[in-house]
Formats: sequence, structure tokens, C-alpha cells
Amino acid sequence: MILKCQFHTHCHGDLVDHINYSAKKLINEAAKLNYDVLSITCHRKLLFNKDLQNYAKKKGILLIPGIEFEINNKHILGINVDKKIMAVDTFTKLSKYKKSHPDCLIIAPHPFFPTKHCLKNKLINNIHLFDAIEISWAYTKTKNYNKKAIESAKHFNKPLIATSDCHILNYLDAGYIHLDSEKNPKSIIKAIKNNKIEIHTKPTSYFKIARFFIQMIWQHRQN
Repeated sequence: MILKCQFHTHCHGDLVDHINYSAKKLINEAAKLNYDVLSITCHRKLLFNKDLQNYAKKKGILLIPGIEFEINNKHILGINVDKKIMAVDTFTKLSKYKKSHPDCLIIAPHPFFPTKHCLKNKLINNIHLFDAIEISWAYTKTKNYNKKAIESAKHFNKPLIATSDCHILNYLDAGYIHLDSEKNPKSIIKAIKNNKIEIHTKPTSYFKIARFFIQMIWQHRQN
């Protein structure tokens, strides 16, 4: 079964970014775009419950719990995790968490972008703890901070995952993957780790990237 999957999204309730749409509006938009699998990965908060899970199911979407948590102020995506992940604030704790949660997926988001929240060498130094590396949508034909991520994935034999890092609904399809898997969390995580992935991403324009950040600033001022 080929599944359209999105593993990096944010919505209202995020503890860091101001987002003006709800989780259900995000799910509605994902349904319009024919997603089969979705994770809502708010900063520092596992925004997942039975109500959202059932709402997504009625829309034909498997909602998998996710979060963008932090270790030493560096952002990390946890997929198919539980609330115990929110207590993980060191790489030692992450190692212990993974041992007790073998079906979770740990992704390095935008690892080499030029911000203080990106992992950079922390990814390389702890590569054994990461199951996949993200390709961010925010690149152009002439400027691409994903290059080192792609090189690292190849060098360490890690799968690449394209995402939208969605903070604005009309960017939800900016990057995503198709995955050859049965439609359940355990099979999906296994398929990703086995790299049964087709990446969908392409260079964007400086205008679209600038518009994204202007909209982000506007959302912040509205809250």
C-alpha cells in the first residue's frame, strides 16, 4: 500500500510558535490533500488525544502522535511517542527512551540550517540515536541548506524524509513522502527505517520563503 505521509506540522496550542488554525483544521486540510498519515508535532507538547485520532480516522487519516522536543535547545522530532518523551532533555535520556520504545521514530529536522535550534554537529555526534534526517522545503535552486543533511544521510545510511514543517496551512504540501507500508504505526515506522520512501520536494522561490516568514510574524502579532 502506498501512503501519502506528513511528519512535521504545527497548529494552535504549540508552546513556541503562534499558529492561528486548530488541529482539526489541519486535519481537514490534510484530508483535502489526500494524506493517509499525519503527525502533529507541536513544540514541547504532545498534542494528541482520542478525539483528534477519531476525527482524523473519519477523514481517512491515520494520526500518529508526535512532538518537536528539545535537547540543549536543539530541535528533534519524535514520532509514535508518548508523553514520557517530554521529559527527554539529554541524549542519554533519549537513548534510554528509544530502548523502551522501539517503535518510535526520531528525526533530525532541518539539521544544518543556520539557526541556534538546529542540531548541526550534535546530529553527527549522536547519529546512532536518529532514525531519519529531514529535508526541509525551504530551499532554492541557488541556496540549499539541505545539502549537508543529504550527504550525512548517505554517509550514515539514514533515510531522508521530506516534510512541510507546516506553520501555515497553504504550505502543507511543500514537502512530503510516499511510503510503501501497511496503514498502522508499527508498519509505517518499520518501512521508514527500511527506507521504503519516495521523497516529494522541489526548490522553491526566495519570494515564497520570505512570504512564509512574513506570515509567521503576522500570526505572532495577532496573538
